[in-house]
Amino acid sequence: MITVIYSGEMSDLRKAVFQRAASRWDTILDTSFDPVTLDGVEIDGVVIRASIDPIDGEAGVLGQAGPTVLAPQSGRPLAGVMQFDLADVLRLEQQNSFEDVVLHEMGHVLGFGTLWTRFGLVSGSGTVNPRFTGNAATSEYGILTSDPHDGVPIANTGGAGTREGHWRELIFGDELLTGFLSGSSRPISRMSVASFADMGYRVDLAAADPFDLPSFRDLAQMGLMEAVRACDLCRMARPEPVVLGAQG
Repeated sequence: MITVIYSGEMSDLRKAVFQRAASRWDTILDTSFDPVTLDGVEIDGVVIRASIDPIDGEAGVLGQAGPTVLAPQSGRPLAGVMQFDLADVLRLEQQNSFEDVVLHEMGHVLGFGTLWTRFGLVSGSGTVNPRFTGNAATSEYGILTSDPHDGVPIANTGGAGTREGHWRELIFGDELLTGFLSGSSRPISRMSVASFADMGYRVDLAAADPFDLPSFRDLAQMGLMEAVRACDLCRMARPEPVVLGAQG
């Protein structure tokens, strides 16, 4: 079970956004583990420290999100951080997209895109066609396309934290875990859920949202064919996690 600890001032409405995201991920995958002691406290589920702080104003750094402490045996997260810039949060709230951003970034805390390389789940890194090679997600991708594949296409553009850390948007459109906020409904597909199984989580594929691959017209209507697009999620920093017991 995910526990969110809030740092600094945060309204109850914003705390509720984080709690809904945690509840959603808890229906999808099992984040529990045998009890360990972290910072003098015994925990048995992922702990996320969340904050909303003035950083550098709107359109600068959106914040940072990712795992901070990993389990020695499984390599999966024990703890993570989610920090957002206040000015950007205000804008995202006006656009009715803050809730999806929190849900998306919590996925990164749990390892989506942030731990793939550690698990050896990326092939073709640095090429025009990098792929996620986990068997479970690849199988679900094959179901979506009705063809077998040797991996799931992942982002081949963007900077660190975006490239090779998301599904490729020009294929998957408005799926929540692409690198852009597209469309009005941002589902978590069975393919995304399966990718967590490839990292060793116990998952519930039935908890995924309905999802089909978008057509070329669908992609165009989402604005994905535009040459210039704002990429909020490209402005998130990723902390470098440490393995429990290896700190210091």
